[in-house]
Amino acid sequence: MRFPIITRWLELLFPETCVVCNDVLRYSEKYMCTQCLSDIPQIYVHNKQHNPLEELLWGQLPFVRATSFMVYTKKSKYASILHTIKYKNHQQLGIAMGEMFGAELLRSGFMETIDAIVPVPLHSKRERSRGYNQSSLLAQGISHVTDIPVIDTAVIRTKNTESQTRKNKEERTQNVAQIFEVAQPELIQEKHILLLDDVITTGATCLSCAESILEQGFVSNISVASLALAR
Repeated sequence: MRFPIITRWLELLFPETCVVCNDVLRYSEKYMCTQCLSDIPQIYVHNKQHNPLEELLWGQLPFVRATSFMVYTKKSKYASILHTIKYKNHQQLGIAMGEMFGAELLRSGFMETIDAIVPVPLHSKRERSRGYNQSSLLAQGISHVTDIPVIDTAVIRTKNTESQTRKNKEERTQNVAQIFEVAQPELIQEKHILLLDDVITTGATCLSCAESILEQGFVSNISVASLALAR
């Protein structure tokens, strides 16, 4: 009986705050306050052609469909969601955001014909250092909602490249050229996979990963999704 009391005191002394605005959360709120949750800059184009991500990928990749959950800008307060998931070890937030995204994808019919979710892999050294792959967390969340399996061992990242953050489009493309390899092709053979990334800026990393899969003829189709699309 003492533990609930101790927990309640800890909550009073160290209250949970919204990852977006840092306001103290109410008892019924989790990760984000109600106001910030309702104001997420969602894109709502999951079942529409000619959406911003599709336009970005056109002519570069033979994909079935593509979409993102939200718009990302560095100056937006919502950038803290990605930063918190990626750099502050908030794995549950990553899963929760994946669940939110998954609910939208399911509602829109986007996931019809998708056989498996393949998160864009991190290099093993970086994943060990961070303790997780943020794209895998998002994939878990989407899988919870859609019941579509996650396959995160079929494709590996063979080179531990520099950060893309301060690179222009051409430098980003060169930085991630030929850095992925299909290690277990039987896991994705003849499947329609959803290639999932946390944030897409120029699309260079996602495109490089997709090309590595497609050039070996393992999958029947690829669709692309990301939690955020940078603007």
